[in-house]
Amino acid sequence: MGLRDEEELEGRRGDPQEEEEEEEEEEEELVDPLTKIREQCEKLEKCVKTKELLDQCNSRVSSRTRTEEECTEELFDFLHARDHCVAHKLFNSLK
Repeated sequence: MGLRDEEELEGRRGDPQEEEEEEEEEEEELVDPLTKIREQCEKLEKCVKTKELLDQCNSRVSSRTRTEEECTEELFDFLHARDHCVAHKLFNSLK
């Protein structure tokens, strides 16, 4: 019986899998720069306006039981405004 066996029997030696999990928890959580920049861009005036129009459309469509109206145009307008902003900022933040 070796030292490791004795430590395992006495409970002094931790499970290797538990040690790996603890190391992973200690590592800094990575943040996607795209997500961060999208959130920043959504706060800009042009994006806020298009988001408000999208929300109004969604509310209008949701309040009706039978409608053929969709909010596709409003969604595309919002995504275009946000992505236009993101395109100018994203590559500056990449390493």
